[in-house]
Amino acid sequence: MAKQVQAFNAEIKQLLDIVIHSLYSHKEIFLRELVSNASDAIDKLKFQSLTHQSLLPADWSAEIRLEGDKNQNTLKIIDNGIGMDQEEVVQFIGTIARSGAKAFMQMNEEMRNKPELIGQFGVGFYSAFMVADKVTLHTQKAGTNEGVVWESTGDGTYSIDSVPRPGGTGTTITLHLKKFAEEEEVQDFTDAWVLKSLVKKYSDFVAHPIKMKNDKGEDETLNSQKAIWLKNPSEVTKEDHKEFYQHLSHDFNEPLKTIHYRAEGTMEFNALMYIPGKRPWNFNNREMEYGLSLYIKRVFIMADCKELLPQYLRFIKGLVDSSDLSLNVSREILQQDRQVSAIRKNVTNKILSGLKDLLNKERTEYENFWTEFGSTFKEGLPVDPTNKDKIQELCLFHSTASDKMTTLDEYVARMKPEQKDVYYITGDSLAQVANSPYLEKLKEKGFEVLLMVDPVDEWVVNAISTFKDKKLQSITAEGLNLDTEEEKKQKEEELKEAAATLQPLMDTMKKTLEAQVKDVVLSERLTNTPVCLVSSAHDPSAHMQKLMAQMGQEYNQPVKRVMEINAKHPLFAKMLKASPDQQAKWSEILYAQALLNEGSSIPDPVKFSQQVAELMISAVH
Repeated sequence: MAKQVQAFNAEIKQLLDIVIHSLYSHKEIFLRELVSNASDAIDKLKFQSLTHQSLLPADWSAEIRLEGDKNQNTLKIIDNGIGMDQEEVVQFIGTIARSGAKAFMQMNEEMRNKPELIGQFGVGFYSAFMVADKVTLHTQKAGTNEGVVWESTGDGTYSIDSVPRPGGTGTTITLHLKKFAEEEEVQDFTDAWVLKSLVKKYSDFVAHPIKMKNDKGEDETLNSQKAIWLKNPSEVTKEDHKEFYQHLSHDFNEPLKTIHYRAEGTMEFNALMYIPGKRPWNFNNREMEYGLSLYIKRVFIMADCKELLPQYLRFIKGLVDSSDLSLNVSREILQQDRQVSAIRKNVTNKILSGLKDLLNKERTEYENFWTEFGSTFKEGLPVDPTNKDKIQELCLFHSTASDKMTTLDEYVARMKPEQKDVYYITGDSLAQVANSPYLEKLKEKGFEVLLMVDPVDEWVVNAISTFKDKKLQSITAEGLNLDTEEEKKQKEEELKEAAATLQPLMDTMKKTLEAQVKDVVLSERLTNTPVCLVSSAHDPSAHMQKLMAQMGQEYNQPVKRVMEINAKHPLFAKMLKASPDQQAKWSEILYAQALLNEGSSIPDPVKFSQQVAELMISAVH
């Protein structure tokens, strides 16, 4: 094949422009990224050799090598991993056939100027251009005899050529280093001491030896290669965990909590897991991979093993190293393996226990976790019945009691003796539900209400239904029983009189709104607002209907609700004196007002505006 020159795709051009011209303060991060890629390449070769033993030469042993040359001002990163063929070089280096580069471009200026984030986007290779004005990659894929040389100065194009690689399988990346001005205070990346320090800082946990020749020409291993998950948890320092978490996740924040243990007995495995402090950039994107890394007898098998972690815990980072699973395991086998199911169950219990510990001992930290991942964690309630009790005890909710979030246990402990149920309201925002007219009677009686504003909360309350023998009761639904038996008796006569007086008006309202409501009745929950709409016991709430519509799953027929009217509101005394036509018009206005009060949209805003304008004009006259 003759040497070819090709253009980068648009996203890579933009990415290179940012990397080359931005004033990054931590240019050294490039070494972590390139060493991490080299380690991944070795892992892939070792894994493939399990089923294709011929890929590994008889005397093969994994290594990553650094070679700094002061005279040539170059740095080489060499590995004897899986290598790439020409098609893979073009795909992964020249174009990036995935969203990583584009997503990085879409980050705001502040985020883009943090080079430590680049690895999170799967485009860590390009960090080389922070320190090099030319990058040469020479690679050869295992099982082939053809090497590929890729080279670019980051000017928007790259060359690619077929050249056998000395040493065969593996990859050599040569960085032709830039000459930085003294005031830029950039380290000399050909200097042995600098390279040793950077490996110790960023890559000490890499499982394969990172080697370099010392002054005597002897090989020196720069990293400890310590599999810290195999150590006794008491021997691993907080700093060790921080460095390993950052190596594992490409997240430069510290983990919020570490869960490190060894399971023994009927199954044996080591687990090391981290609860992040911040949501990753791509959290909940369709393309986001999740799961724990799986090792078997310290051999890396796969990243993002979903079979080891339920989806509602997809924010967890970490790994499991099993002594019992077969090295020839596959995705299909994992899905049916009893041992994998047992590991998943054990790991899930440990995570839930760790979260309980965080909630009880470090409430502020737990609330930070909840802000980042609470809506995801709550997904477990409808899908994991085995752990439902544990999950619901860990859930936090906003409440009318205070600005602080509350658990269900704390809510129940604060309940007034006469309070029968756990009350809640769902909606789009705290501002909307906190000022809802549905709260009026409950505020008057001093009953606390949970304010649920996560979309998933509609499914959450259906999953919980009761907590410690207390029913979860929506305050926007029928069956809201707020009064004691004595209070009901006192109001019985009062309600009868109001019904007798207002029944003709309620009949008119029901007839006028027969297409929208199933009934018009007197309200026991309103004290200041004239009307509200309530759902029947087995009907979806207005908020649930809205969510389903947003997902393109509208109900076949509109769900009619009941209109409740506040008999004590002075408006109805005036309506009784109005003509039937006026009563009908006012009924339509009140229905639209009820929709607005609950956060729903009104079907005909123009008509509503005209009716309100006419009402204002008549009031002036």
